[in-house]
Amino acid sequence: MSSFKKNVLSVYSVNLVNGLVGIAFIPLALKGIGVEGYAIYSIFIILTSYIFFVEMGVSKYFTKSIAQSIGKEKQKKEMQLAVGIYLRIAAILILFTPILLYIVPNYVFPVSKQGNIVEIIIILSVADYLLSIPVAILLTFNKGKENFIIISKYNLIAGLSRHLFLIIGVLVFKSVLPIIFIVLIRRLFDIIYAFKYLDPLPKGAWKPNYQKGEFKIVISQSILLSAAQLSQVTVLAVGTYLVNKNFTITEVGIYKSSFDMAAKVWFLSNGLGMVIFPRFAALLLDRKNIKVLIRKLMLFIRISLFAYTLFFVIAVLLVPYISNILLIKDLYLFYLLLYGVCLNAHTNLSYEFLQASSKLKVIILINFIILLLIIGSFYLLIDLYGIYSIAISWVISQFVYSLIMDYLTLIVVGYKNIFITLLLNILFFTLVILLIL
Repeated sequence: MSSFKKNVLSVYSVNLVNGLVGIAFIPLALKGIGVEGYAIYSIFIILTSYIFFVEMGVSKYFTKSIAQSIGKEKQKKEMQLAVGIYLRIAAILILFTPILLYIVPNYVFPVSKQGNIVEIIIILSVADYLLSIPVAILLTFNKGKENFIIISKYNLIAGLSRHLFLIIGVLVFKSVLPIIFIVLIRRLFDIIYAFKYLDPLPKGAWKPNYQKGEFKIVISQSILLSAAQLSQVTVLAVGTYLVNKNFTITEVGIYKSSFDMAAKVWFLSNGLGMVIFPRFAALLLDRKNIKVLIRKLMLFIRISLFAYTLFFVIAVLLVPYISNILLIKDLYLFYLLLYGVCLNAHTNLSYEFLQASSKLKVIILINFIILLLIIGSFYLLIDLYGIYSIAISWVISQFVYSLIMDYLTLIVVGYKNIFITLLLNILFFTLVILLIL
């Protein structure tokens, strides 16, 4: 078995285990801290997702540079620079925290009945990011070297311990704040696991490089990576914002618990994405690899399209029998969100390829269009469909997103039979919509 297949298999296996344990957490959390508590917890998760992008694409930048570096000395210099930049970013984040404390509670997530809970969550989100930095540096180095088997070992242990801590937390506590403190405590265990299981940086690489001008150079090159990732996260998070703005906190909890349950599908797409980004980056260095790249891309895209459609059909047939166990509050809402997630998961392959191909401005523009499509269709449908309008707008946007991203990927690699692939996308989409109806 090739190293690439071993990497994919190891990452998928671990993501499957962690995904299943994550599924168990959601109904237990709904029982333990209630729907409103789950909504507040979701706001914390969204805020941490955004705060993680304060690093401005540094992680992916150095993953790519390590993948393209030859020799330990070169890798050492790259990681010294990475350490120095992470420390500067940490300082910038701390300085900007007072601004976040004003903007987020007043304009992004105004949750008036919950007191100053949002302000507390912001501070804890910043602390969560700061505690994650040592692990992020080690993971960046190991991803660049394609050490995915040992990364999978780390992810298995860290993921299981995280979910175990959270499950114990929701069984013991009835308030959301202790659960968030548990997330922070778990970060300390992540640091221990990372230094134990991941390959160490080259000797001397933890000594930060503050060389004049280097910070500006790296940030200028990585900021587009960050903007591309940030635009994608915004597309995923805008639903929570819209529901919070137009409905009650209880409906936020119902929507977000359904979305989070559906989002466990991403253990498949994120696993492939993590392995394939450095491989794409390496292959794109030499145009002689383009034929191999086309062949692999077409195989992955077609398998992905069929697999996620099949997964959705099986879920529609199976979920009604276990919805009481999973505490899914609204099956129709869940089905719509799940199908949108499946479309997004399929598109992750094209997203990773376009990132590796440095088509970052294109990704940002597409995500901006998709964001406008979600918001526009939501407000057009809200009077007719209520809470379902967010799920319908999600499905519409992700179908358009998958078509555009697959089309652009095939254009970039010079594939000729583009419209056959796009017709398959449309055919599968039509069949699934008929199934839902």
